[in-house]
Amino acid sequence: MKLNASVRVALGLGAALLCTPVPAWSNPAACDAIQNGFNAVASVPGYRQVVELGRTGERMEGVVIGETVYMRVNDRWTRMRLKAGGRKGMLNQILSMSSITDCREVRAEALPSGMRAKIYEFMMTPPRGLPGASDKPIRTLVWIGVEDGLVYRQVSDETSLTLSYDKVVPPIP
Repeated sequence: MKLNASVRVALGLGAALLCTPVPAWSNPAACDAIQNGFNAVASVPGYRQVVELGRTGERMEGVVIGETVYMRVNDRWTRMRLKAGGRKGMLNQILSMSSITDCREVRAEALPSGMRAKIYEFMMTPPRGLPGASDKPIRTLVWIGVEDGLVYRQVSDETSLTLSYDKVVPPIP
């Protein structure tokens, strides 16, 4: 399935930032940690992400620096400059279209960098209205750094996301 640039950007950012509070959490502390992790990603100056879509095998790379989003699909980089507050606005829109439930801490382990991470599990309803998205909740795992509270990995049957925060530079001028 070919995705247009705005859908790819939304998917990329959404994969990194999907999390919204709902009234009845199974473990409020776990859900708070997940919420805090995604909020931390939303507030960093920049990050690099790799998204792999399970059904299509499509791989997308992204770099977000401030309000500029760079996406690479099929070996081609594109750049999109968002309006002031656009990154946060896009996040809020994605969050308003999704929900999570049943949060719980699963285990702790070391990331490849050696940093310790806690792994949390939750059920996520995909964004309503997203073309091709199911309305059934998806079991999702997220790795959150113990020292910095940032999300480093997120995995579901549909998507695998890896985030990094070091040496984030624009891939194209």
